[in-house]
Amino acid sequence: MIAIQIDARSRVSASSRRMPDQATSRGTRYPRCMTITPDRGEFLDAPFFPEGMTTPDPDDPINGGYFAAAAEGRLVVQRCSDCGARQYPPELNCHACYGFEMDWEESAGTGSVWSWVEVVHPAHPALREFGPYMVALVELDDMPEIKVMGAVVDAPLGGAMAIGARVRVVFERTSDDLTQPRWRMA
Repeated sequence: MIAIQIDARSRVSASSRRMPDQATSRGTRYPRCMTITPDRGEFLDAPFFPEGMTTPDPDDPINGGYFAAAAEGRLVVQRCSDCGARQYPPELNCHACYGFEMDWEESAGTGSVWSWVEVVHPAHPALREFGPYMVALVELDDMPEIKVMGAVVDAPLGGAMAIGARVRVVFERTSDDLTQPRWRMA
């Protein structure tokens, strides 16, 4: 049996229970650990993964075609050769028919923001200089069943991103052998 003790003194005060879009009387506050970067236009030019961070393997047998296309400036999703179903992220087999013959289909790389979050707390201490930043789940125009997540490099901060906002894909070289898609406001 597991017992959990709740300390009544740890309750959140009514003044701190605000909806994300409600401003405080002092405006938007970011944690002290964050360095706010005034010119976010250099986001794509900065090395994204600091030394020591785990990065995706561009030679992975499942994701290799995805990263190879990104290195060429193309956004692709998996397509089953047997049933034609598309899927993202890449997997070993088709989610619709369980077939193992998977190909790649190119997307035009435009879409609409389906959901978003403003990342304020860095996922790794070395990422402090990149925050805060926006991450969006984007519904592709030419493949509406596919939603691709990525950073929006020029998104407005402070909760100003809108569901349905138009975006287009851009590509960031995140290391010597890895290029990843990001999004830019259209």
